Amino acid sequence: MKPFQPGTILCAVDGSAGTAAILRWANLFASAFRARLEIFHADWWEPPRYFTVAQMEALLGQADEHRRAAEEHLRKMVQETLGPSASYTIRVDSGHPAVLIPQRAQALPADLIVVGSQGRTGLARWRLGSVAEDVVRAAEQPVLVVKGLTGQTQQPEVKTLLCPVNFTNLARECLGVSSAIAEALRAQLVVLHAAEQADTDLEQMHRDLCDWVPRSVRGQCEVAEFVRRGPAAEQILLLAREKAADLIVIGAEHRPLLEALTLGTTTERVLRHSEIAVLVVPRNPA
Repeated sequence: MKPFQPGTILCAVDGSAGTAAILRWANLFASAFRARLEIFHADWWEPPRYFTVAQMEALLGQADEHRRAAEEHLRKMVQETLGPSASYTIRVDSGHPAVLIPQRAQALPADLIVVGSQGRTGLARWRLGSVAEDVVRAAEQPVLVVKGLTGQTQQPEVKTLLCPVNFTNLARECLGVSSAIAEALRAQLVVLHAAEQADTDLEQMHRDLCDWVPRSVRGQCEVAEFVRRGPAAEQILLLAREKAADLIVIGAEHRPLLEALTLGTTTERVLRHSEIAVLVVPRNPA
């Protein structure tokens, strides 16, 4: 397993009320791993197509002023949230966040991206297009998606993290990421395998799971293995609530564009329905 030791973290924020929660999570990881932290804001605007050249020039001037104002607002918010002792840099670029965030992550390069998701209910959960989901699809680095932004007012704490596995190479990569985080944050690691076939011998599968977890992982943190029967996404969310997990670490296969627009994968369902933070590890992290 490739060691997870992020040296640079990109924290993408939009300046809204949920920004403070995203900043706290990014700072938690930056402090735990002694990583460089860049706080990034994409100042996006789209002029009407019917604007004349003169109107466009005037609007561009206003956009520059807006970008400077956004940077000053963000600077004050970061200072108020993280305090004077925190170490970070701030950058504001003009453009769509779903495009600029992965580009900036590559340019740094970043080892971890932190973004926020306001969370959606009902049918809205099944609509694509959120910036967080777009970043997860495009990024070559692990992406930490912070959930429940407006309800978080305290410094986040990770006491228990959940890592679902399916015995693939990507699952082993996620396990390595999870154990490194658990060690850095002194958390318990819960490893889950969801058996979706009705005829699976759960006791034997539990033994197989215990054998599959490397000794190196057990040497880093406290580990507990669980095997549950049922749809993977459902069992992941249920066990996360049962164990009062603070973070889910799950893998995601990068797929062709048309396939990426379809619904139904375990990772997409967990990402959309989870009430806690989700760290998504791509198949080939940079």
